[in-house]
Amino acid sequence: MKKAVLALILGIALLVAFGMEAKAQIPKEGAISNTWAYSGTFKTLQMGQERLQMTYEVMGVIIGDTTEDLLHDASFRCLGTRHVVKGEYNDENGFCVCTRLDGDQMFLTYKGAGKMGVWGKETQTIVGGTGKLAGIQGNAEYTRFRIRPVAEGTFQAYQKGKGQYKLP
Repeated sequence: MKKAVLALILGIALLVAFGMEAKAQIPKEGAISNTWAYSGTFKTLQMGQERLQMTYEVMGVIIGDTTEDLLHDASFRCLGTRHVVKGEYNDENGFCVCTRLDGDQMFLTYKGAGKMGVWGKETQTIVGGTGKLAGIQGNAEYTRFRIRPVAEGTFQAYQKGKGQYKLP
């Protein structure tokens, strides 16, 4: 009887362990559909009346449209820059590290264009990752929405977008 109970417990433990591992598997390719919410700080260099150069750092969270999204509940940090002329920019670029709950990271670059304080478009290129995301490639497009900042010298925003990825 003890052997039967022990075998049952061991079987359940193995089922749970392999079941969790199966759930942790990431499909080799798939869709991305999520919202990024963030806050940041910036520095500007005024260049006369019509131009300014801006550098910034943002940190935030990613909420997948479903819990199966590759980056659902991930955090991220980005560094970027843009040159603004008469309130608009078309040469923004930056770099991000996204960290999933399991600790695996995804790296991306982005380019953007838009109007200061209102909206923007962003194109991301996924350039690599760590752990289960090692070798990941892909791209995504986002629309940004700015909201009123809570403190001077900061900004808050969110962006919604879709894309795709491939793992080796």
